[in-house]
Amino acid sequence: MFRRAAALTFAALALGSTVSAPSATAAGACTWTAHNIEAPDGYLAADVHIRGTDSRGNYSGDVSDRSVDMGRVVLWTEGKPRIPDAVAAFVYPNVVDENSAGTVLLDGGLPSTPRGVYLFSGGHRGPGTLSRLPDPPGYRLESAVALDDRGDVLASATDLEDGHRVSVLWPVLAAGPRIIDIPDRYGMDLDDDGTVLLGAPDSKLGGLWRAGVVTPLTGEDRPVLIRQIRNGVVVGTAIDSWPASRALAWHGPADPRPLEQGGTAEATNKHGLIAGSLTNLIGPAAVWQDTKLLGRLPFPDGGDADVFVIGDDGVIFGNTSNAPAALRWTCT
Repeated sequence: MFRRAAALTFAALALGSTVSAPSATAAGACTWTAHNIEAPDGYLAADVHIRGTDSRGNYSGDVSDRSVDMGRVVLWTEGKPRIPDAVAAFVYPNVVDENSAGTVLLDGGLPSTPRGVYLFSGGHRGPGTLSRLPDPPGYRLESAVALDDRGDVLASATDLEDGHRVSVLWPVLAAGPRIIDIPDRYGMDLDDDGTVLLGAPDSKLGGLWRAGVVTPLTGEDRPVLIRQIRNGVVVGTAIDSWPASRALAWHGPADPRPLEQGGTAEATNKHGLIAGSLTNLIGPAAVWQDTKLLGRLPFPDGGDADVFVIGDDGVIFGNTSNAPAALRWTCT
């Protein structure tokens, strides 16, 4: 499961950093290389954003359609983009995630249909199948949040009785959805074992929800921007004062560990590869293996990066901000 991290700005970098390999095998040294991502015909590469990947060379996201001021859902199969017919008519679609099966989680509306949460499966192998998740009784689904590798879905919903926000989890191992209704806590990511990462307002530490039990995150008394959970490890950023910050990885609910020279931690994969910024909130974009600094990410034309997706194959995706365009980084 790979989910986009909320954006912070990163500074310009030089091309050609040499670092330790990011894969599970960590076989020797490698060099990060940046690759441009092709836009669908008739669209601009500068308007592409990557939101998820199956870690098998395929990925998904959106491209801005300037003629109608909204995005279009795009699948890239072996690097080649296409706008699938099944999702071409979506109004204001929001691609959120993609899992290793190539299933894409998104929200949006179809003509004459209220906004909803959808799964689009099989799109890398053929025309694909679109399915809408039903609203749980007494609730209205508002937005998609996360999708894990076994197929669990996390979404946000509104209680129709009083309008307050809840999270909804569809576990593949259960008969129906679970409502997660905890004051001042909301689901923001989903691990592959069904653990829900809970956020909290005002940059406070949230916690972990699993099978109805909540375990708070602890160990940091400063405001924290929690980002993702993967393989039990939570990554985030402690804010000391602008732009001073510290990148952290929780290897347990009470075990935050600082990343070497880390300013922010924005995204991670199941092998512990982490992307973020060096030194502080506006430092240069960099990569870590667990807490060990591997090096900087190169930018062929200069620029900053603000959104990261990391596949379990070690491929990193991001978007530059000086001339917005999607990039794909590989380490060989």
